[in-house]
Amino acid sequence: MFGLPNLEEVSFKKCESLVAVHDSIGFMTKLKILNAEGCRKLMSFPPLNLPTLESLKLSYCSNLKKFPEILGKMGNVKVLRLDDLPIIELPVSFQNLIRLTHLSMSCEIVHLPSNIIMMRELLVFEVINCKEWRWVKSEEGEDNIGSMVSSKVDWFFASSCNFGDHLFSAGFMQLAQVHILYLRENNFKFLPECIKEFHNLESIDVSHCKHLQEIRGIPPKLKHFTAVNCISLSSSSSSMLLNKVFSCFLLF
Repeated sequence: MFGLPNLEEVSFKKCESLVAVHDSIGFMTKLKILNAEGCRKLMSFPPLNLPTLESLKLSYCSNLKKFPEILGKMGNVKVLRLDDLPIIELPVSFQNLIRLTHLSMSCEIVHLPSNIIMMRELLVFEVINCKEWRWVKSEEGEDNIGSMVSSKVDWFFASSCNFGDHLFSAGFMQLAQVHILYLRENNFKFLPECIKEFHNLESIDVSHCKHLQEIRGIPPKLKHFTAVNCISLSSSSSSMLLNKVFSCFLLF
């Protein structure tokens, strides 16, 4: 690849026999599109230092367990989808994708640190089947003071992520600017009172959260609330919701 310094697009899409990508791919200074989608035998990907890269596609690589290290600032990748990958974690260097606005993942990541939502341009965060989430700890071992520094995330979508009540520790306030909160098919037992401080929040979906018992707070601008199949919801919480006026309200 070093003999093609002006190459702008490389695609290995659905290459059934590809096991590894050559290191030279990670240092092509004019590369804009890199596509390895659907390479089912691919097991390793080289570090990337691609300042001109605009599109990175790695979805459906069913043997790729490590996301590539991002060696330098990469400011042209805006949207990243990581679907059906067995990756175990995202490296710290992931945050070198400094202009990322939309991150979507459907992979059973073992460890997903919450400081990802603090990436400076990130607006849309979608994750499905992430089995471990924890708010970032300070050096003193306490939760970060999320009420002082909020994420820019506008849409937080997390479905089937095994979230329990620990989701609502102090770090939850990092999400205080969201407009849409989508938490379907999780395991928490309550929505916290602090959600009243989410002054931009207009839509909540907690459908199929079968352990949900209490709604302790309602955001002031909430317009849409969906709680389909929340079979443990207390009668008092149901009554409180029924007494609110929403443009769209589903509780079955």
